[in-house]
Amino acid sequence: MESPASRRAKLLPKKQNKSEVEGTVRKLPEPLISRILSFLPTKDAVRTCVLSKKWVYRWTFITKLHLDDSVFFYPKKKTGGKQHFVNFVYRALLLTKISTLDGFSLVIANKYDASLVNTWICCILNRGVKNLRVNSHSEISFSALTSHSLFNSKLLEELMLEMCCCGIKVTTTFVHFGHLKILKLSGIVFSLEPSIGPEFLTLSLPVLKEFVTVNCTWLSAKVITLKVPLLERVIIEQDAKSLSHDTLRDITFSALHLREFTYYGDGCISHYFALLDGSSAYNASLNVILKQCEGNIDLKTVFRACHLLEQFSQVKNLKFEGSMVLLTLLEVTNLPLFGMLTHLELGLVTCEVLLGLLLRSPVLETLVFKGVSKFQNELLNSTAVPRCLTSSLQVVKFEKLHGFEHELCLAKFMMENGLVLQRMSFSLAYQGLGKSKAIEEFKKKLFSFKKGFSFAIVEFSYD
Repeated sequence: MESPASRRAKLLPKKQNKSEVEGTVRKLPEPLISRILSFLPTKDAVRTCVLSKKWVYRWTFITKLHLDDSVFFYPKKKTGGKQHFVNFVYRALLLTKISTLDGFSLVIANKYDASLVNTWICCILNRGVKNLRVNSHSEISFSALTSHSLFNSKLLEELMLEMCCCGIKVTTTFVHFGHLKILKLSGIVFSLEPSIGPEFLTLSLPVLKEFVTVNCTWLSAKVITLKVPLLERVIIEQDAKSLSHDTLRDITFSALHLREFTYYGDGCISHYFALLDGSSAYNASLNVILKQCEGNIDLKTVFRACHLLEQFSQVKNLKFEGSMVLLTLLEVTNLPLFGMLTHLELGLVTCEVLLGLLLRSPVLETLVFKGVSKFQNELLNSTAVPRCLTSSLQVVKFEKLHGFEHELCLAKFMMENGLVLQRMSFSLAYQGLGKSKAIEEFKKKLFSFKKGFSFAIVEFSYD
């Protein structure tokens, strides 16, 4: 009878010797070999030239260049490997034979002469490239020639620039990228030439799906319109420093079916964001995350926040947190009706704003928030019961609670009026051993309240 070990041995593939492997590689078509090599860092692809005479020039047919100066860094050398990297880049650009590259990635951690970097980028843009990524830790501005080559690049499908105060001049009021699908920009300072006239800029990106900007500044521009019918995702992150010289006032999106709009800011909202067609945000998600800021909030930020909420009144999911001061200043009467909203997530809010949002969210199903400030118990007694409490609200989550009194009153209001509640959860911030008694008292009072629902799960967790 055959042993289990022998059966397993038959199932395992036979060990191939070197000649068999080489024979398999020889059978591969040259375009496939070039494609495989293209996925390697270019330095490793070049190393294959030592395998045999047939491999000496195979790397020159790669369709992607991945250049990273960190892999050329040698601490013992006086230049740290910088000159070696410069020579390698020139050799790669000179010897690669494919006229149009699928991708070019340049990652530079060291400081180089700006003219060198501009020469490399300009060379690639003029050859034609589909995916361009440049990441630099030092300040390098695009020359007039590089900027011209960028805005006249017709083949770009993905453009990712992660820079540090990189100046790019815009010499026209209309920019068109017919094939661009992904645009990610970080640390770019755009400046419109005064000679081009109006301070209005139009970006025509007919197939763009993802638009991401981080700390980008616009000089001499006041209104930007993005014609992006296929746009699905927008992420904008802006800190206070990058806004110090920014002149931009409005950013308008002409889109058809947005899925997500996310804004991160230093306690403020940088611009007025508008949708040419409000229905384009139907069933989308709006996320506004602001850092806490000390002192007074600029009234412009309050107006911009109200404007943003109005533009996205048809969203399905809304997350708004970070700046308690801003949420306090929001006028409840200015809040729009969120007729499609089913998921609402808030930071620390006033009782008035919370109830105002509930009254304007008739089909809300899930509510998540991190506590209530400036609690007014009389509001709970005088305010009409929000429609969502009696018809749709199923899940309520109290997160990172430090105090209990305000939240207990609000929980009582929810439990008495929530006719379809299925789950309530309380996430309590760590209070120390001395607070355990208060927590138990909180539970006792909670369970003593009258309940409008027949059955619901009540959960407690501790951070």
